[in-house]
Amino acid sequence: MANLFPAASIAAATESKADYIRHRAFDDAHYKQLVLEYLHQFGSASRQDLERLLTDKLSDALSAAQKRNKIQNLLARMSRHDGSIIRTGPKQQAVWRLVELLGAAPQSKIAGQE
Repeated sequence: MANLFPAASIAAATESKADYIRHRAFDDAHYKQLVLEYLHQFGSASRQDLERLLTDKLSDALSAAQKRNKIQNLLARMSRHDGSIIRTGPKQQAVWRLVELLGAAPQSKIAGQE
């Protein structure tokens, strides 16, 4: 069964504006900016740190598993495609860092991909 939520105009007319905001999704640029700000401020973050940062900001329409998957996909895009962050350390104790603070080239450049 699909989760259906009202459009903004319907929400405004039916006094469900707060529900509309809680259920709509922000674009990925918003979540990326949160991750970048966190890493710039604190230098590094575990996956658990980033999940705590983002989970309650994701749409309430997503299940807990969907939220974890969304965060995983976001981090993968930021490390593989954007090259803005890098994961260091073994998978279970991995730490995410900003590439610019490490003075390293983005992952795609390291691998010779463009």
